[in-house]
Amino acid sequence: MAPRPSSGELWGLHLMPPRILVDCCLPNGMMVSLECLRETPLISIKQQLFTEARKYPLYHLLQEESCYIFVGVTQEAEREEFYDETRRLCDLRLFHPILKVIEPLGNREEKILNREIGFAIGMPVCEFEMMKDPEIQDFRRSILSVCREAMEEREGGGAHSQALYVYPPNVESCPQLPQHIYSKLDKGRLIVTIWVIVSPSNSKQKYTLKVSHDSLPEQLIAESIRKKSRSMHLSPQQLRLCVQEYQGQYILKGPTAVCHLRQRQHPGHRQGLSVCLSVCLSVCLSVCLMICLSVCLTTCLSACRSM
Repeated sequence: MAPRPSSGELWGLHLMPPRILVDCCLPNGMMVSLECLRETPLISIKQQLFTEARKYPLYHLLQEESCYIFVGVTQEAEREEFYDETRRLCDLRLFHPILKVIEPLGNREEKILNREIGFAIGMPVCEFEMMKDPEIQDFRRSILSVCREAMEEREGGGAHSQALYVYPPNVESCPQLPQHIYSKLDKGRLIVTIWVIVSPSNSKQKYTLKVSHDSLPEQLIAESIRKKSRSMHLSPQQLRLCVQEYQGQYILKGPTAVCHLRQRQHPGHRQGLSVCLSVCLSVCLSVCLMICLSVCLTTCLSACRSM
């Protein structure tokens, strides 16, 4: 969201002075004047106000300061409630430096959302809702249907669809690595350290592989399984069956989240792993990836959906 204007405007003044006297009206009927810097955020003004209010009568009638918000009259002659307490005094575009302390009424989250929507569309939500233009109303109905269909499609896809939503695929315009990154490779190959999590107790094993930079995540998983199976003295046929059986049960995770899931959504592209490698090599770090059971991610996503 674009930041609010911060020119320091105040009605009748070209620029708000560096220090200004702000009159604050409290719910107990007291008015407290505070000298504030123009860049002071509302949260600091509130803390200063309640510290000063202790020196005034009827302080015992006040609740905790977190129960209140500021409200003021802006230069647009509108009464505005200030929920975002990180905003500076000079950002409020007040008609006069007077702030009233009130208890927020109605749904706080809904009001904050409406204010942000108003900033995005350039008008208050209440004015937007009063517009009777058929084209606008048709667009609002259409976009609501599109959002609902997207949500239903995502929910109907199960855990895998949820994982793709949490870890969207990275697809770049060019399949080649940038030259400054490719120059760090050994004839297009690099050493990758694979950490394998093989049990619910999170026991780890580490394998080092020398692979091509354009290897698919499935290939790295298969190679890790082959390396782990060497101590089992399997025949080539048994090894092939072992790879086929267990390859789909694991996911490959890297510095840009779940590479394997990114690749699955776009099986014709190799960028899913290349992006992971690019992140490591671009900052001169060793390439470390991790393999874990896909059921672990499924369980995690299910827990997130139930929250």
